[in-house]
Amino acid sequence: MLGRLLRDDRKVGLLFLIPGVAALLFTYVVPLLYSLGLSLADWDIRRPGSQWAFAGLDNYLEVLTSDAFWEAGGRSLVYTLVALPVQLVLGTLVALLLTDERINGKLSALTRVLLLIPLMLPPVVLGILWRLLLNVNYGPTNHLLGLVGIEPLTWVSAPDTAMMAVIMVEVISNTCVVAMILIGGILSLPVEPLRAAEVDGAGPLRILFEIKLPQLASYYLIIILIRLMDLLKTFDFIYALTGGGPGEATLVLNLYIYRVGQRFLDYPLASAASWIFLIILLPLSIWLLLRAVSSSREYLND
Repeated sequence: MLGRLLRDDRKVGLLFLIPGVAALLFTYVVPLLYSLGLSLADWDIRRPGSQWAFAGLDNYLEVLTSDAFWEAGGRSLVYTLVALPVQLVLGTLVALLLTDERINGKLSALTRVLLLIPLMLPPVVLGILWRLLLNVNYGPTNHLLGLVGIEPLTWVSAPDTAMMAVIMVEVISNTCVVAMILIGGILSLPVEPLRAAEVDGAGPLRILFEIKLPQLASYYLIIILIRLMDLLKTFDFIYALTGGGPGEATLVLNLYIYRVGQRFLDYPLASAASWIFLIILLPLSIWLLLRAVSSSREYLND
């Protein structure tokens, strides 16, 4: 019996999947179901002996009618819609530069290492480092600006500039992700269409917009999916950099949920806000994923 089972590659593969699936169920599905039950309950952890009572959709209605929730959602949207296009443009420029034949052969190993350095730093460490760099009083960034005659900037210390400073740090730190994926995509493109276009007299811009970028469409969809999810669920980086402040200037949706649950100890309300956030993100994620898969199949079939 065991011998026949081990000779079947399909069944052996399923056996190897069982531990991973069990771990995912335990670490993801169980907490998810627990939070769903909590979001439908009336329970106050601050009151000793408080028991769960079914509250229906009351927590969801309270979240949806809360101005603070929608304001935090607006900040998340601004943070994402500004950072993502900038990262796409800069990542594309970096990838094109580093795949140029005059540069790629000489500096390929060095540039790959430099692009990987930001990815080696945990987001919390990254946030703390940038908080020190952008400190108004003793940060080296303002000191360097002063050397060229520029007045010190408030960066993350003032509500008017905090969000733009956070977006700037995000762009600097994670554009390398976009660049690395696009470098792999550009290097995997077939050479024949590019050479044929050059023979026909097409210029670099025409080759870029009519040949390279259309063939990289599936890569861009994957990048958008990855970065969109990362930007919308950003928590640790902003928490370490600004803590959601000053005031509520950088209080994005994840920090709002954390504040409701951990600072005000309203776990049912925080769970309801988390599920609303998940429901909003899920259709967009599925659509982008399906588009990326279909685009990849069309490219392979060509």
